[in-house]
Amino acid sequence: MYQVPEKYYFRLHHPRPRFKNDVETVLVYMATNISALGKLPKSDFKDKLNSIIRQYTGNGDKTDKTINNWRTEISSLFGLLIEKDGFTYPGTRAKELTDDQDLIRFFKTFLYHFEYPGGHLKDNEIVKLCQIGVQFKPAKYILELLTIASMTEEKEIFLTDEEVAHCIFNDLRCTRDNAPVLETWERIKFNRTQKITYDSSGDVVRYAKDILDYMVIASLLNVQG
Repeated sequence: MYQVPEKYYFRLHHPRPRFKNDVETVLVYMATNISALGKLPKSDFKDKLNSIIRQYTGNGDKTDKTINNWRTEISSLFGLLIEKDGFTYPGTRAKELTDDQDLIRFFKTFLYHFEYPGGHLKDNEIVKLCQIGVQFKPAKYILELLTIASMTEEKEIFLTDEEVAHCIFNDLRCTRDNAPVLETWERIKFNRTQKITYDSSGDVVRYAKDILDYMVIASLLNVQG
Protein backbone atom coordinates (compact mmCIF):
# COMPACT_ATOMS: atom_id res chain seq x y z
CA MET A 1 0.00 0.00 0.00
CA TYR A 2 1.29 3.45 -0.92
CA GLN A 3 2.79 5.62 1.79
CA VAL A 4 3.96 9.18 1.31
CA PRO A 5 7.62 9.25 2.43
CA GLU A 6 7.63 10.30 6.07
CA LYS A 7 9.69 13.44 5.49
CA TYR A 8 7.06 14.66 3.01
CA TYR A 9 3.91 13.53 4.77
CA PHE A 10 1.57 16.17 6.14
CA ARG A 11 -2.18 15.80 6.12
CA LEU A 12 -4.25 18.82 5.12
CA HIS A 13 -7.78 19.31 6.36
CA HIS A 14 -10.56 21.89 6.44
CA PRO A 15 -14.05 22.29 7.97
CA ARG A 16 -16.52 19.77 6.59
CA PRO A 17 -20.15 20.96 6.51
CA ARG A 18 -22.59 18.54 8.10
CA PHE A 19 -24.84 19.12 5.12
CA LYS A 20 -22.21 17.90 2.62
CA ASN A 21 -24.68 15.59 0.85
CA ASP A 22 -27.19 18.43 0.47
CA VAL A 23 -24.74 21.27 0.02
CA GLU A 24 -26.32 22.89 -3.03
CA THR A 25 -29.81 23.23 -1.52
CA VAL A 26 -28.48 24.29 1.86
CA LEU A 27 -26.17 26.95 0.46
CA VAL A 28 -28.99 28.71 -1.39
CA TYR A 29 -31.20 28.49 1.72
CA MET A 30 -28.46 29.86 3.96
CA ALA A 31 -27.28 32.59 1.61
CA THR A 32 -30.84 33.85 1.07
CA ASN A 33 -31.62 34.00 4.77
CA ILE A 34 -28.25 35.45 5.74
CA SER A 35 -28.73 38.23 3.19
CA ALA A 36 -32.20 38.94 4.56
CA LEU A 37 -30.84 39.40 8.09
CA GLY A 38 -28.63 42.30 7.11
CA LYS A 39 -26.25 43.79 9.66
CA LEU A 40 -26.87 42.97 13.32
CA PRO A 41 -24.97 42.85 16.60
CA LYS A 42 -23.03 39.58 16.67
CA SER A 43 -25.13 37.91 19.37
CA ASP A 44 -28.43 38.89 17.71
CA PHE A 45 -27.25 37.65 14.33
CA LYS A 46 -26.18 34.35 15.89
CA ASP A 47 -29.54 33.81 17.60
CA LYS A 48 -31.57 34.69 14.51
CA LEU A 49 -29.44 32.56 12.19
CA ASN A 50 -29.58 29.60 14.58
CA SER A 51 -33.36 29.85 14.54
CA ILE A 52 -33.33 29.84 10.73
CA ILE A 53 -31.03 26.81 10.65
CA ARG A 54 -33.31 24.95 13.02
CA GLN A 55 -36.22 25.53 10.64
CA TYR A 56 -34.44 23.69 7.83
CA THR A 57 -35.91 20.28 7.07
CA GLY A 58 -34.66 17.67 9.55
CA ASN A 59 -33.10 20.13 11.99
CA GLY A 60 -36.03 20.59 14.37
CA ASP A 61 -34.72 18.12 16.93
CA LYS A 62 -31.00 18.82 16.50
CA THR A 63 -28.93 19.82 19.53
CA ASP A 64 -27.74 23.37 20.04
CA LYS A 65 -24.19 22.16 19.38
CA THR A 66 -25.16 20.79 15.97
CA ILE A 67 -26.97 24.01 15.04
CA ASN A 68 -23.97 26.07 16.13
CA ASN A 69 -21.69 23.85 14.06
CA TRP A 70 -23.83 24.43 10.98
CA ARG A 71 -23.40 28.17 11.43
CA THR A 72 -19.67 28.16 12.10
CA GLU A 73 -18.84 25.63 9.39
CA ILE A 74 -20.60 27.53 6.65
CA SER A 75 -19.07 30.79 7.86
CA SER A 76 -15.48 29.57 8.02
CA LEU A 77 -15.47 27.47 4.85
CA PHE A 78 -17.66 29.37 2.40
CA GLY A 79 -17.25 32.88 3.74
CA LEU A 80 -20.92 33.83 3.77
CA LEU A 81 -20.59 35.92 6.93
CA ILE A 82 -18.40 38.84 7.93
CA GLU A 83 -17.77 39.70 11.58
CA LYS A 84 -16.33 43.10 12.39
CA ASP A 85 -16.46 45.54 15.31
CA GLY A 86 -19.05 43.50 17.19
CA PHE A 87 -21.40 43.15 14.22
CA THR A 88 -22.13 40.34 11.78
CA TYR A 89 -23.40 40.87 8.25
CA PRO A 90 -23.70 39.05 4.90
CA GLY A 91 -20.58 38.68 2.79
CA THR A 92 -20.36 39.33 -0.94
CA ARG A 93 -20.70 35.64 -1.78
CA ALA A 94 -23.93 35.36 0.19
CA LYS A 95 -25.40 38.35 -1.65
CA GLU A 96 -24.31 37.07 -5.07
CA LEU A 97 -25.75 33.62 -4.48
CA THR A 98 -29.00 35.16 -3.22
CA ASP A 99 -29.31 37.34 -6.31
CA ASP A 100 -28.48 34.81 -9.03
CA GLN A 101 -28.60 31.39 -7.31
CA ASP A 102 -25.78 30.42 -9.67
CA LEU A 103 -24.02 27.59 -7.84
CA ILE A 104 -21.54 27.03 -10.66
CA ARG A 105 -20.34 30.61 -10.36
CA PHE A 106 -20.39 30.40 -6.56
CA PHE A 107 -18.16 27.33 -6.44
CA LYS A 108 -15.81 28.62 -9.13
CA THR A 109 -15.29 31.75 -7.05
CA PHE A 110 -14.91 29.70 -3.86
CA LEU A 111 -12.32 27.37 -5.43
CA TYR A 112 -10.40 30.25 -7.01
CA HIS A 113 -9.85 31.75 -3.55
CA PHE A 114 -9.59 28.57 -1.47
CA GLU A 115 -6.06 27.91 -0.25
CA TYR A 116 -3.93 26.62 2.59
CA PRO A 117 -3.31 28.35 4.94
CA GLY A 118 -6.63 30.18 4.91
CA GLY A 119 -9.30 31.76 7.05
CA HIS A 120 -11.28 28.51 7.10
CA LEU A 121 -8.79 27.16 9.66
CA LYS A 122 -8.34 27.88 13.35
CA ASP A 123 -5.48 30.19 14.30
CA ASN A 124 -3.29 27.40 15.68
CA GLU A 125 -3.64 25.43 12.44
CA ILE A 126 -2.75 28.51 10.38
CA VAL A 127 0.38 28.99 12.48
CA LYS A 128 1.33 25.34 11.99
CA LEU A 129 0.99 25.56 8.21
CA CYS A 130 2.99 28.77 8.11
CA GLN A 131 5.76 27.19 10.16
CA ILE A 132 5.89 24.19 7.84
CA GLY A 133 5.80 26.42 4.78
CA VAL A 134 2.60 25.13 3.17
CA GLN A 135 1.24 27.37 0.40
CA PHE A 136 -1.25 25.48 -1.68
CA LYS A 137 -4.25 26.17 -3.91
CA PRO A 138 -5.67 22.68 -4.49
CA ALA A 139 -8.04 23.43 -7.38
CA LYS A 140 -5.34 25.33 -9.24
CA TYR A 141 -2.81 22.53 -8.83
CA ILE A 142 -5.25 19.79 -9.85
CA LEU A 143 -6.38 21.67 -12.96
CA GLU A 144 -2.79 22.43 -13.96
CA LEU A 145 -1.86 18.78 -13.57
CA LEU A 146 -4.77 17.59 -15.70
CA THR A 147 -4.18 20.25 -18.35
CA ILE A 148 -0.42 19.85 -18.72
CA ALA A 149 -0.32 16.08 -18.26
CA SER A 150 -3.03 15.61 -20.88
CA MET A 151 -0.71 17.21 -23.44
CA THR A 152 1.81 14.42 -22.90
CA GLU A 153 -0.62 11.52 -23.15
CA GLU A 154 -2.40 10.00 -26.12
CA LYS A 155 -5.45 8.96 -24.11
CA GLU A 156 -7.71 11.04 -21.89
CA ILE A 157 -6.31 11.14 -18.38
CA PHE A 158 -8.03 10.95 -15.01
CA LEU A 159 -7.33 11.07 -11.30
CA THR A 160 -8.93 9.08 -8.51
CA ASP A 161 -9.92 10.39 -5.08
CA GLU A 162 -7.18 8.26 -3.53
CA GLU A 163 -4.49 9.51 -5.89
CA VAL A 164 -5.37 13.13 -5.21
CA ALA A 165 -5.44 12.54 -1.45
CA HIS A 166 -2.16 10.65 -1.17
CA CYS A 167 -0.09 12.02 -4.04
CA ILE A 168 -1.16 15.66 -3.84
CA PHE A 169 -3.02 16.71 -0.68
CA ASN A 170 -0.90 14.81 1.85
CA ASP A 171 2.47 15.32 0.16
CA LEU A 172 4.58 18.34 1.02
CA ARG A 173 6.32 18.06 -2.32
CA CYS A 174 3.08 19.47 -3.73
CA THR A 175 1.63 21.52 -0.90
CA ARG A 176 4.86 23.15 0.26
CA ASP A 177 7.41 22.73 -2.53
CA ASN A 178 5.03 23.24 -5.47
CA ALA A 179 6.45 20.24 -7.31
CA PRO A 180 6.08 20.47 -11.11
CA VAL A 181 2.79 18.86 -12.02
CA LEU A 182 4.42 16.49 -14.49
CA GLU A 183 6.63 15.17 -11.70
CA THR A 184 3.51 14.39 -9.65
CA TRP A 185 1.80 12.85 -12.67
CA GLU A 186 4.78 10.57 -13.31
CA ARG A 187 4.62 9.42 -9.69
CA ILE A 188 0.93 8.61 -10.07
CA LYS A 189 1.55 6.77 -13.33
CA PHE A 190 4.39 4.77 -11.80
CA ASN A 191 2.12 3.69 -8.95
CA ARG A 192 -0.43 2.53 -11.51
CA THR A 193 2.10 0.46 -13.45
CA GLN A 194 3.23 -1.14 -10.20
CA LYS A 195 -0.41 -1.75 -9.22
CA ILE A 196 0.19 0.01 -5.92
CA THR A 197 -2.94 0.37 -3.81
CA TYR A 198 -4.00 3.28 -1.60
CA ASP A 199 -5.74 3.56 1.74
CA SER A 200 -9.23 4.62 0.64
CA SER A 201 -10.87 4.87 4.06
CA GLY A 202 -13.12 7.90 4.53
CA ASP A 203 -11.01 9.74 7.08
CA VAL A 204 -8.00 9.57 4.77
CA VAL A 205 -9.47 10.75 1.47
CA ARG A 206 -12.41 12.91 2.59
CA TYR A 207 -10.71 16.31 2.39
CA ALA A 208 -9.34 15.78 -1.09
CA LYS A 209 -12.71 14.34 -2.13
CA ASP A 210 -14.47 17.45 -0.83
CA ILE A 211 -12.47 19.66 -3.17
CA LEU A 212 -12.98 17.29 -6.09
CA ASP A 213 -16.73 17.26 -5.43
CA TYR A 214 -16.81 21.06 -5.34
CA MET A 215 -14.88 21.15 -8.61
CA VAL A 216 -17.53 18.91 -10.17
CA ILE A 217 -20.32 21.24 -8.98
CA ALA A 218 -18.34 24.13 -10.48
CA SER A 219 -18.21 22.29 -13.82
CA LEU A 220 -14.41 22.20 -13.64
CA LEU A 221 -14.29 18.38 -13.57
CA ASN A 222 -16.40 15.49 -14.78
CA VAL A 223 -17.03 12.28 -12.91
CA GLN A 224 -16.23 9.13 -14.86
CA GLY A 225 -18.37 6.07 -14.27
